[in-house]
Parts: sequence; structure tokens; C-alpha cells
Amino acid sequence: MKYQTRNGCLTSALILFCIILLAGCTRGTAPVQEEGEVTLITLEEVLRLGDESAGDTILFGPIAQIAVNGNGDIFVSEWGRPPLVHALAADGSYLSQVGGEGEGPGEYQYYIDGPFIGPADSVYLWASWPSQILVYDPVNFSYVRSVHIEADGPKSIDPVIDAIEDGWYMEMGLPTFQVLDGGPVTINDDRYSELIKVNRYGSYGTDPLGIVPGGEVIPYMLEGGGRVGIVGVPFARSPTLAVGHDDMLYHGWNEVIEIAFVSADGSMRDTIRYKHDPVLITDSEMAEAMPEDPFDLEKLGTREPHEAKPAFQTFVVDDMSRVWIKLSSPEYATEAEWLILSRESQAVGRTTLPVAVNIEVIRSGFAYGVSQGGDVAPTIVVYEIKE
Repeated sequence: MKYQTRNGCLTSALILFCIILLAGCTRGTAPVQEEGEVTLITLEEVLRLGDESAGDTILFGPIAQIAVNGNGDIFVSEWGRPPLVHALAADGSYLSQVGGEGEGPGEYQYYIDGPFIGPADSVYLWASWPSQILVYDPVNFSYVRSVHIEADGPKSIDPVIDAIEDGWYMEMGLPTFQVLDGGPVTINDDRYSELIKVNRYGSYGTDPLGIVPGGEVIPYMLEGGGRVGIVGVPFARSPTLAVGHDDMLYHGWNEVIEIAFVSADGSMRDTIRYKHDPVLITDSEMAEAMPEDPFDLEKLGTREPHEAKPAFQTFVVDDMSRVWIKLSSPEYATEAEWLILSRESQAVGRTTLPVAVNIEVIRSGFAYGVSQGGDVAPTIVVYEIKE
């Protein structure tokens, strides 16, 4: 996912919205530390795709996202030009490509986001230019139609978070670099995303379901506006979002384990909170994370570096509305701990996986993950969940 950052304070209107949001929660704001019946969960690998050393003939470039339908078919998108989306059967055999680059029906140009799977197994892709959701048949993955979504004034809509029963969850916000009324490029110092529900006709309401700050970066613009760009922040904090099987939208800022969830109509909302022990950043880790470019180093010197890693790296929601959270790991760790929390903020399970693996989908007793990063070739790993 793509995120914009916000380094300054929220506007008055945003602060008021957050106060109202917190007032609607059923619990207080203090972190909760509750232990339910904690289960050591075993994940047994049953399928790995894209492993050339094992003789696989389907190999992946950098994997952007995966999704799984009711039949266990796996859909995977790859970064790159052109972006590609593939459909694989539950046993790993290749089925077809979904869409393709071009200007014809069902084709896309430039950036795409997805795939996303609807409740009836329709496949969706988000094409940011032009701003539309592409819909594909759930059986043969042929193109069906597109839904155009207009942005709200200077705000932009991007990306889709996930598909739900009667539409999609999406993000909407002001871009990092703005051009207002034909004037010069300016940096937006108040960067955040509104979380909205878009119906199947491309319409959405004015009241967001939630608000998340953008990921930590340092935007810059050289004098005269001749060059703009973004410098990444080592061990940056960022928002993380997921959707449960009951269409609840979950969102959290990974500085702490505090994950809010809200229903599609906004009538039900609450927050999961859990204390965590900070994982300190070592000098060698910070040195390795720093950029080599002197310009980037100068920009990073304008802010204090983080002393601890984010509380968590990512999370996913399973069929029982439990949140699986990948905690940050200490230096040289080969495995990462996953903490499993109930909606009542109780720790109900734990498991470990290789650090390079991120679980992206949990469905029908199976966890679907992506293993990549560093020297690890991009692969898809499927685990059977045993409790």
C-alpha cells in the first residue's frame, strides 16, 4: 500500500473528529493487558510457490499483494512495469492472467492495486489512472465492467483497502505535493487519509469511518520548485489496515498495539489495545538503515532518530475476528513472533514464522503468506493452521 505522511499537528476539525471517535469507544484509552486462554498455534507448511530450488516453473518478481477466493485459488500481483496479476489454482497450477496492460476493456495503465476478492468471488483491481475499479468474472476471470470513482475536490482517492459485501473500503486524502489554482507546487504539511466506504456505483458519503496519519517520510522541495521528492525514515511508523470476514474495517498506527475497528455503517466501533515491550534499535541496525546519499542524510539530520522499532510490522484478521499481529523482532532474529488478539484485547494465541514471511490472508483454516526481502526469492507460502 501507499501512504502519505503527516509530520505536523492535525487540523482543528480533525482533532474534533478524533475526540468524537474516542468518545464512541466502549473502553477507556489506557492500554489493556489481558490474557485469555493463550494457545500455541502451529502453522504447518503445505504449499510453496515460486521456489526455483525446488524445481518450480512459476517464478515471481517482487510480490505486491495476494488474495484468495472461496475455492482456494490464489491471486498474486507483481510490482514492475508492466504490473502483472496472476490466478493460480489451490494446488499451485497456473490458471490465467487477470487483465493486462493496455487501453482496452479490462486493461490498465501505470499503477494498479489489488487483487481484491468480493463476497461472490468476483476479482477486483484498482487502476489509479484513470480512477476506476476493474471487475472480473469469478470463474474465468474475464473482464466484466469498471466502476469510475471521482475524487472530492483537491483530494485523491487511492488506494482500495478491500472489497466488502456492497462495495469497497478506500482511502481518500490530500496529496503530499499540491498544485492549487494553477499556482506553484507546495508541500502539504497536514497529511492523513480518510477511510471511506464506496458503493458499487462509485458513490460515497462525506463522513469518514476513520482517519489515519500517513507513513513517516520527509518530503522536500528545492528552492524554486525544480525538484521534489521524499526521503524515507529508518524504522518509520506507518498505518496498517485490514478487513475482517464480517466486513469490519481495522486500522492502526504501528507505534503501539492499538487497533481500531469499525463497521461499514459506522454503528459499531471499538479499539483493541495491548501493552508491548519495545524492541530497541542497535547502532549497527541504524547504521545499516541510513541512506548513502549525502542529501538524504542531511534531511534525516533534521529530526531525532527512533530509539525503538515499531511495535508491530503488519496484521491480518482471521475468520473468527481474531487479529494476528506480527511483532517487531530484535537484531539477528530468524523468526518473528505473531501475537493473536481477540476483539476484547485478550491474548488468545501465539505462533512464530520466519522473519521474511508476512501472512496476508487467513481463510478456512489456512494462512497464506508472502516470503521475500533481503536475499530471499519471492515465494508464496501456504500453511495449515493447527490449534
